[in-house]
Amino acid sequence: MARDIPIGNGRLLVNFDRQYHIRDIYFPHVGKENHTDGHRFGLGVWVDGRFTWVHDSWQVTQGYGEETLVTSVLLLNQDLGLAIVCCDAVDFHEDVLVREFVVRNAHPQAREVRLFFHNDFHIAETEVGDTAYYDPSTGAIIHYKGPRWFLVNACRQGQTAGLDQYAVGRKETTGAEGTWRDAEDGVLSGNAVSQGAVDSVGAVHSRRRATRTRDQPTTMRGPR
Repeated sequence: MARDIPIGNGRLLVNFDRQYHIRDIYFPHVGKENHTDGHRFGLGVWVDGRFTWVHDSWQVTQGYGEETLVTSVLLLNQDLGLAIVCCDAVDFHEDVLVREFVVRNAHPQAREVRLFFHNDFHIAETEVGDTAYYDPSTGAIIHYKGPRWFLVNACRQGQTAGLDQYAVGRKETTGAEGTWRDAEDGVLSGNAVSQGAVDSVGAVHSRRRATRTRDQPTTMRGPR
Protein backbone atom coordinates (compact mmCIF):
# COMPACT_ATOMS: atom_id res chain seq x y z
CA MET A 1 0.00 0.00 0.00
CA ALA A 2 1.24 3.49 -0.87
CA ARG A 3 2.42 5.80 1.89
CA ASP A 4 1.10 9.30 1.35
CA ILE A 5 2.75 11.49 3.98
CA PRO A 6 6.06 10.37 5.56
CA ILE A 7 7.70 12.37 8.35
CA GLY A 8 10.97 11.65 10.15
CA ASN A 9 14.30 12.81 11.50
CA GLY A 10 16.73 10.22 10.08
CA ARG A 11 16.26 7.78 12.99
CA LEU A 12 12.48 7.72 13.48
CA LEU A 13 10.34 7.53 10.33
CA VAL A 14 6.52 7.55 10.52
CA ASN A 15 4.46 6.91 7.38
CA PHE A 16 0.74 7.65 6.97
CA ASP A 17 -1.47 6.09 4.30
CA ARG A 18 -4.15 7.84 2.25
CA GLN A 19 -6.76 7.38 4.98
CA TYR A 20 -4.53 9.03 7.59
CA HIS A 21 -3.58 5.82 9.38
CA ILE A 22 -0.10 5.44 10.76
CA ARG A 23 1.20 2.46 8.75
CA ASP A 24 4.94 2.36 9.47
CA ILE A 25 7.09 3.28 12.46
CA TYR A 26 10.74 2.68 11.62
CA PHE A 27 13.27 2.99 14.45
CA PRO A 28 16.25 3.29 14.98
CA HIS A 29 17.08 2.91 11.27
CA VAL A 30 14.97 4.10 8.35
CA GLY A 31 13.85 0.99 6.47
CA LYS A 32 14.75 -1.43 9.24
CA GLU A 33 12.67 -2.55 12.26
CA ASN A 34 9.18 -1.51 11.26
CA HIS A 35 7.35 -1.64 14.59
CA THR A 36 3.91 -1.77 12.98
CA ASP A 37 4.75 -4.42 10.36
CA GLY A 38 2.41 -2.47 8.09
CA HIS A 39 -0.68 -2.74 10.32
CA ARG A 40 -2.81 0.37 10.65
CA PHE A 41 -3.23 2.59 13.71
CA GLY A 42 -6.87 3.71 13.66
CA LEU A 43 -8.43 7.03 14.70
CA GLY A 44 -11.99 6.97 16.03
CA VAL A 45 -14.43 9.76 16.96
CA TRP A 46 -17.39 9.60 19.36
CA VAL A 47 -19.97 12.38 19.58
CA ASP A 48 -23.68 12.48 20.48
CA GLY A 49 -23.64 8.77 21.28
CA ARG A 50 -22.29 7.85 17.82
CA PHE A 51 -18.91 6.32 17.04
CA THR A 52 -17.12 6.33 13.69
CA TRP A 53 -13.67 5.36 12.46
CA VAL A 54 -12.12 8.00 10.24
CA HIS A 55 -11.50 5.43 7.48
CA ASP A 56 -15.22 4.53 7.38
CA SER A 57 -17.06 7.80 6.87
CA TRP A 58 -14.75 10.83 6.91
CA GLN A 59 -13.42 12.95 4.08
CA VAL A 60 -9.63 13.11 4.37
CA THR A 61 -7.50 15.84 2.77
CA GLN A 62 -3.75 15.49 3.34
CA GLY A 63 -0.67 17.55 2.70
CA TYR A 64 2.21 19.35 4.37
CA GLY A 65 2.60 22.80 5.84
CA GLU A 66 4.39 25.16 3.49
CA GLU A 67 8.13 24.33 3.28
CA THR A 68 7.94 21.98 6.28
CA LEU A 69 7.84 18.28 7.13
CA VAL A 70 4.80 18.95 9.31
CA THR A 71 1.58 17.37 8.06
CA SER A 72 -1.50 19.48 7.34
CA VAL A 73 -4.60 17.26 7.35
CA LEU A 74 -8.31 18.07 7.34
CA LEU A 75 -10.82 15.43 8.49
CA LEU A 76 -14.39 16.35 7.63
CA ASN A 77 -17.69 14.65 8.50
CA GLN A 78 -20.69 16.64 7.36
CA ASP A 79 -23.16 14.19 8.91
CA LEU A 80 -21.67 14.61 12.38
CA GLY A 81 -21.07 18.34 11.95
CA LEU A 82 -17.40 17.99 12.84
CA ALA A 83 -14.09 18.92 11.29
CA ILE A 84 -10.68 18.06 12.74
CA VAL A 85 -7.52 19.89 11.71
CA CYS A 86 -4.44 17.72 12.32
CA CYS A 87 -0.71 18.44 12.35
CA ASP A 88 1.98 15.79 12.90
CA ALA A 89 5.74 16.14 13.21
CA VAL A 90 8.76 14.11 14.29
CA ASP A 91 11.05 16.16 16.50
CA PHE A 92 14.43 16.91 14.93
CA HIS A 93 16.47 16.27 18.08
CA GLU A 94 14.35 13.75 20.03
CA ASP A 95 12.78 10.57 18.67
CA VAL A 96 9.24 11.74 19.40
CA LEU A 97 6.12 11.93 17.23
CA VAL A 98 4.02 14.98 18.19
CA ARG A 99 0.42 15.25 17.00
CA GLU A 100 -2.04 18.17 17.29
CA PHE A 101 -5.80 17.84 16.76
CA VAL A 102 -8.08 20.88 16.63
CA VAL A 103 -11.76 19.87 16.73
CA ARG A 104 -14.35 22.24 15.22
CA ASN A 105 -18.00 21.81 16.12
CA ALA A 106 -20.52 23.12 13.56
CA HIS A 107 -23.61 22.49 15.70
CA PRO A 108 -25.28 25.41 17.53
CA GLN A 109 -24.78 23.75 20.93
CA ALA A 110 -21.67 22.65 22.82
CA ARG A 111 -20.91 18.93 22.57
CA GLU A 112 -18.50 16.44 24.09
CA VAL A 113 -16.17 14.91 21.50
CA ARG A 114 -13.99 11.89 22.29
CA LEU A 115 -11.00 10.94 20.15
CA PHE A 116 -9.85 7.30 20.25
CA PHE A 117 -6.32 6.32 19.22
CA HIS A 118 -5.79 2.65 18.35
CA ASN A 119 -2.20 1.40 18.68
CA ASP A 120 -1.35 -1.83 16.82
CA PHE A 121 2.34 -2.30 17.50
CA HIS A 122 4.24 -5.30 16.13
CA ILE A 123 7.52 -4.50 17.84
CA ALA A 124 10.60 -5.66 15.90
CA GLU A 125 8.19 -6.63 13.08
CA THR A 126 6.30 -9.33 14.99
CA GLU A 127 3.47 -9.39 17.52
CA VAL A 128 5.10 -12.30 19.40
CA GLY A 129 6.27 -11.42 22.90
CA ASP A 130 4.94 -7.86 23.07
CA THR A 131 3.73 -6.34 26.34
CA ALA A 132 1.47 -3.33 26.83
CA TYR A 133 0.29 -1.69 30.05
CA TYR A 134 -1.27 1.47 31.43
CA ASP A 135 1.11 3.52 33.58
CA PRO A 136 -0.90 5.49 36.19
CA SER A 137 2.10 7.67 37.10
CA THR A 138 2.11 9.27 33.64
CA GLY A 139 -1.43 8.49 32.50
CA ALA A 140 0.07 6.83 29.41
CA ILE A 141 -0.01 3.48 27.62
CA ILE A 142 3.38 1.83 27.16
CA HIS A 143 4.24 -0.91 24.64
CA TYR A 144 7.59 -2.68 24.91
CA LYS A 145 9.68 -5.68 23.93
CA GLY A 146 13.38 -6.06 24.65
CA PRO A 147 15.16 -2.72 24.12
CA ARG A 148 12.23 -1.08 22.28
CA TRP A 149 9.77 0.98 24.35
CA PHE A 150 6.95 3.18 23.03
CA LEU A 151 4.97 5.59 25.22
CA VAL A 152 1.58 6.87 24.02
CA ASN A 153 0.06 9.85 25.82
CA ALA A 154 -2.15 12.87 25.20
CA CYS A 155 -3.55 15.98 26.83
CA ARG A 156 -5.95 18.81 26.18
CA GLN A 157 -4.56 22.31 25.75
CA GLY A 158 -3.51 23.76 29.09
CA GLN A 159 -4.18 20.51 30.95
CA THR A 160 -1.89 17.94 32.57
CA ALA A 161 -0.95 15.03 30.31
CA GLY A 162 -2.92 11.82 30.76
CA LEU A 163 -5.45 9.72 28.85
CA ASP A 164 -9.12 10.01 29.83
CA GLN A 165 -9.77 6.36 28.96
CA TYR A 166 -7.59 3.36 28.13
CA ALA A 167 -7.75 -0.34 27.35
CA VAL A 168 -5.13 -2.98 26.61
CA GLY A 169 -5.95 -6.44 25.25
CA ARG A 170 -5.22 -9.40 22.99
CA LYS A 171 -5.39 -9.48 19.20
CA GLU A 172 -4.82 -11.86 16.28
CA THR A 173 -5.13 -14.94 18.49
CA THR A 174 -7.85 -17.26 19.87
CA GLY A 175 -10.52 -15.33 18.00
CA ALA A 176 -9.62 -11.94 19.52
CA GLU A 177 -10.11 -9.16 16.95
CA GLY A 178 -8.36 -6.52 19.01
CA THR A 179 -8.99 -3.83 21.59
CA TRP A 180 -10.23 -1.49 18.84
CA ARG A 181 -13.58 -3.25 19.13
CA ASP A 182 -13.81 -2.04 22.73
CA ALA A 183 -13.81 1.57 21.51
CA GLU A 184 -16.90 1.33 19.34
CA ASP A 185 -19.40 2.06 22.14
CA GLY A 186 -17.42 5.14 23.19
CA VAL A 187 -16.37 3.64 26.54
CA LEU A 188 -13.12 1.71 27.11
CA SER A 189 -12.85 -1.17 29.57
CA GLY A 190 -9.85 0.11 31.54
CA ASN A 191 -8.02 -3.23 31.26
CA ALA A 192 -4.50 -2.26 32.29
CA VAL A 193 -2.04 -4.90 31.04
CA SER A 194 -1.67 -7.70 28.52
CA GLN A 195 1.14 -9.77 27.02
CA GLY A 196 1.79 -11.57 23.74
CA ALA A 197 -0.10 -10.37 20.67
CA VAL A 198 -1.54 -7.14 22.10
CA ASP A 199 -2.95 -3.81 21.04
CA SER A 200 -4.31 -0.80 22.91
CA VAL A 201 -6.64 2.18 22.65
CA GLY A 202 -6.37 5.50 24.45
CA ALA A 203 -9.01 8.25 24.45
CA VAL A 204 -9.12 12.00 25.06
CA HIS A 205 -12.38 13.84 25.86
CA SER A 206 -13.01 17.45 24.92
CA ARG A 207 -15.98 19.78 25.38
CA ARG A 208 -16.40 21.75 22.15
CA ARG A 209 -18.30 25.00 21.89
CA ALA A 210 -20.38 25.84 18.83
CA THR A 211 -18.36 27.11 15.89
CA ARG A 212 -19.32 30.40 14.28
CA THR A 213 -21.35 30.01 11.09
CA ARG A 214 -18.58 31.15 8.78
CA ASP A 215 -16.30 28.38 10.14
CA GLN A 216 -18.76 25.53 9.72
CA PRO A 217 -17.44 22.42 7.94
CA THR A 218 -19.70 23.08 4.93
CA THR A 219 -17.56 26.13 4.12
CA MET A 220 -14.17 24.69 5.06
CA ARG A 221 -11.31 24.29 2.65
CA GLY A 222 -8.55 21.72 2.62
CA PRO A 223 -4.98 22.26 3.82
CA ARG A 224 -2.94 24.75 1.87
